[in-house]
Amino acid sequence: MQSTVTLVGNLVTDVTLRETTAGVVANFRLAVSNGYLDKRTQQYVERTTYLGISAWRRLGENVAASLHKGQPVVVVGRLRQREFEREGQKITLIEVDADLVGHDLARGSAEFARNPRGPQTADLTRTEETPGLSSVPEPRFEEGSTPTWLAPGVPVAEPAA
Repeated sequence: MQSTVTLVGNLVTDVTLRETTAGVVANFRLAVSNGYLDKRTQQYVERTTYLGISAWRRLGENVAASLHKGQPVVVVGRLRQREFEREGQKITLIEVDADLVGHDLARGSAEFARNPRGPQTADLTRTEETPGLSSVPEPRFEEGSTPTWLAPGVPVAEPAA
């Protein structure tokens, strides 16, 4: 079982999107502030941790289309440790495989656009009363017929006269 972490911070790089053998991946770096009050000196100590974030497949595509350097974001994901050698020194990196990524709406606003998922979204239409919102067309059925959202054989109560 893997533990998840929730991080709140700012993008310090633009998102890069690339194709790998495992699928599309978006990468960016996140600056997370972990400042604290030093009780001994009564001074606030500012500390920032920089983490690499990876978002795979559809999430990665949406991250690349939505996020830009400097924006505040929230990331939920799993920690991953990577070790390698560079110039004879052992290097350990802690990175995050993102499960969820979004703008931090406590620090700004955003507009959401749903990804098309298939034929069920093709019937959605825009309404003039509420610009930007979608609605499903009113169901149509003939008098005496069973509405399509009811299972066949389910009795329909007649309205009281």
